[in-house]
Amino acid sequence: MFVAPLLLLLQVPASTPLATDSLVHRNGRVPRAAVATLTKDPIKLDGKLDEAAWATARVESGFRRDVPSDGKPAAQNTEVRVLYDRENLYIGARLHDDRPALVSRRLSRRDSFENFNDVFFVLIDSYHDHRSQFIFGVTPAGERRDAATTGDGGSLDVGWDPVWEAKTHLDSLGWTAEMRIPFSQLRFPSGSHQIWGIQFRRDIVRAGEAVDWNWSPRTEAGSVSKYGHLLGLTDIPAPKRLELLPYGLSQARLTQGADRRNPFDDGSVSSATAGVDLKYGITSDLTLNATINPDFGQVEADPSVVNLTAFETFFQERRPFFVEGSGLFDFRSALDETRFFYSRRIGRSPSLYAGTTAPYVDAPFQTAILGAAKLSGRTHSGWSIGAFEALTGRETARRSDALGQRLGSVTVEPLTNYAVVRLRHENPQGSTGLGFFASGVNRKLDDPIRDSLRSSAYTLGADLYHRFARNAYQINGMFGASVVNGSPVSIAATQASSARYYQRPDQGYVQFDPTRSSLSGYAGELRFQRVEGNWPYSVGGSVKSPGLETNDAGFLTETDRVTLGAEAGRVWVSPGKAFRAASINLAGAQQLNFAGTSVYRHATAFAQGSFHNFVSVSALVDREFRALSDRETRGGPLIERPSTWSIGSNIATDSRKLLSFGAGAQYKWDERGGKQWSLGPAVTFQSRGRMNFQISPSYAESRSRAFYVTQEADPLATSTFGGRYVFADLKQHTVSVSARLNVYFTPSLTLQLYAQPFVATGAYTEFKELAAPRTYTFRPYGSAGSSIALDSASNVFTVDPDGSGGAPAFQFGNPDFRIRSLRSNLVLRWEYRPGSTLFLVWNQNRFNFAADPRFRALRDLGGIFSDDMQNVFLVKVNYYLSK
Repeated sequence: MFVAPLLLLLQVPASTPLATDSLVHRNGRVPRAAVATLTKDPIKLDGKLDEAAWATARVESGFRRDVPSDGKPAAQNTEVRVLYDRENLYIGARLHDDRPALVSRRLSRRDSFENFNDVFFVLIDSYHDHRSQFIFGVTPAGERRDAATTGDGGSLDVGWDPVWEAKTHLDSLGWTAEMRIPFSQLRFPSGSHQIWGIQFRRDIVRAGEAVDWNWSPRTEAGSVSKYGHLLGLTDIPAPKRLELLPYGLSQARLTQGADRRNPFDDGSVSSATAGVDLKYGITSDLTLNATINPDFGQVEADPSVVNLTAFETFFQERRPFFVEGSGLFDFRSALDETRFFYSRRIGRSPSLYAGTTAPYVDAPFQTAILGAAKLSGRTHSGWSIGAFEALTGRETARRSDALGQRLGSVTVEPLTNYAVVRLRHENPQGSTGLGFFASGVNRKLDDPIRDSLRSSAYTLGADLYHRFARNAYQINGMFGASVVNGSPVSIAATQASSARYYQRPDQGYVQFDPTRSSLSGYAGELRFQRVEGNWPYSVGGSVKSPGLETNDAGFLTETDRVTLGAEAGRVWVSPGKAFRAASINLAGAQQLNFAGTSVYRHATAFAQGSFHNFVSVSALVDREFRALSDRETRGGPLIERPSTWSIGSNIATDSRKLLSFGAGAQYKWDERGGKQWSLGPAVTFQSRGRMNFQISPSYAESRSRAFYVTQEADPLATSTFGGRYVFADLKQHTVSVSARLNVYFTPSLTLQLYAQPFVATGAYTEFKELAAPRTYTFRPYGSAGSSIALDSASNVFTVDPDGSGGAPAFQFGNPDFRIRSLRSNLVLRWEYRPGSTLFLVWNQNRFNFAADPRFRALRDLGGIFSDDMQNVFLVKVNYYLSK
């Protein structure tokens, strides 16, 4: 009943405005409608709009400002035309500029989404679900930008790289752009008459202005749900949607200082491999993506970090196969970032160690992905579907003794299957949605690794959202449950892991059971938000039961949490006397464990603004109140968490300039004398043509008055439940320099350099043990009859906690450290034909560890280049085939 009225509008002359729209009606405004015109004449893509067909197309103009002066008419006129034939959608844009000599002509790499170039975008909601969109953009220099999103205003998925073309032309009136977007690169429902959501957007850099064709206030919630419509697409044939991307790769790894007696690696190792990616359109709105033996050697390495906590470091996914469409599989708690799917589990470094008894070990760096497949799309009834399956291989490590005698192989990763299913349904207006999620991980475990890993893990969940009162308010929630299975040894390790610490001696609400062969738990969240207007606010809560475990396929650091939080703010989107735009936000949260113990309380004030000269500033003040920690003793009793204050600020100059600057600083201190501060300046140079360079050094220093070192069982330590929990003062220094250089020979040929020298030191002093639970009181070693001594030969401390008393002495290694490293890669990328790419990669890594905590910044940074290095040279070529 919704489609028929709009089909009648197709018969209205092009000059007649669209008066009604029963599909979407937002806040009393009727969305605009553009009309696509069928052409039988070929379009030569040169950016000039001189074909006769362009003159027959309806002109779309009347853009209004998004930034600044929300809603005012655009200062520069923009005209857009839409054509189509049986295979392609064509977008032609005339972008007027009264100062054409100032139109930006800088080159940048594809999908950079930097804000130093003029850009023309077309944003297409071809499903017409008011939630998902495909984004195509082009700059005056011909640089293409493309991305996809799921969710109304969701984050950009820049890993989506469709095969399409765009050309531009500069003239005395400004510039023009032509786009050819094959229907095979889009997804849309079948049917003779198509109705799509569409938005046209233009960024004018020198004016700091962004303008939209179908304007809506910035203070309103959502984005895709407020787009206009594209009418006129009729009888589009089902596109041929079989795409193959085979690749071949050759790699050489050269390691300086390698042991020439190593039978597995004498310092020079080479390899060659091949694989293929496949994309097949099962229907016009359902697509299968598959990969066999993928390789991601051209992907930038993770930054260096030093993690002294018991929790895993989270790294962003960078591999294109997993980045593309990742938003569809997103299922998490928004308040505490518990993720039920974390794709970096697939193909990770092997989970198990090969052992330390053999002097020579050949272990893989990553687990091989034998194959993976994704099915994604949207059904006629409005269900978004995402199904993912991956199989990783059994990995073994070869071993040898000092004489080169083989000692046999050991398994370091079992054969593992990962499966994820995501379903989501939105109503036609996009104001209500309901989703479901399920995942499963199954490992083939044989002796002797049966006790090392869980054999299987499953999760199930649902989420929902509902906007009401003209989309001004939103309620959203989620609920998920998990169950993991394995041998009693593996489930005992799960109970004792850093996420939950069932073995804590001063709690009685969970029980550590070494005979269990499974563990289950749940998580939930509910939030109420005002998402529209100048005074947004939200209030909500979340819960994670102690038995929740998502780390087989997801990412989870802590369970046993009940969180309550609220925030409110004020935004200014229209320019004032001092600011172009500004906002201020106040937030607070309270976190309890399931015993009702307050483990975290804080309040935050944050403000940011952009001046008329395009300098932006922000400031933060945070107060963390005294609480109790059930994690700092790592399975031991509660310990007091001191109250802290934090202040921080950032400033950034006009990023449109050839030379721009930024800096961030933060200082934090607690009531017990701990403190930390950091400083991170950044300098960016971008030429007016083919190069940009950024260098961002950072320095951090901290002093903790009680940092965990180790623990030792001792039945005489009755005040701390039969255990000695050793802490120390820890002074850390960290210096890092991140540098990026991009050289653009053409929009299709680029050179990218990334390098990060990194140094971190940690000096432990004043060793002591916790004196009593729920306090911040310690007994220092070396006083009151206790003693501590370091054996310099073995670098091991020996502690006698009570001198002539009955407590046994114990030992632990000296935790002092100095780490320095260099991570760098140089990538030449050439898209030698649409969709086909050649990569030449040089990756160099250096690493050095010493038990010397002295910090000498310049000497340490310079010393990195005297450390042994490993060079990896890689040539990768793929070739795009379609039918």
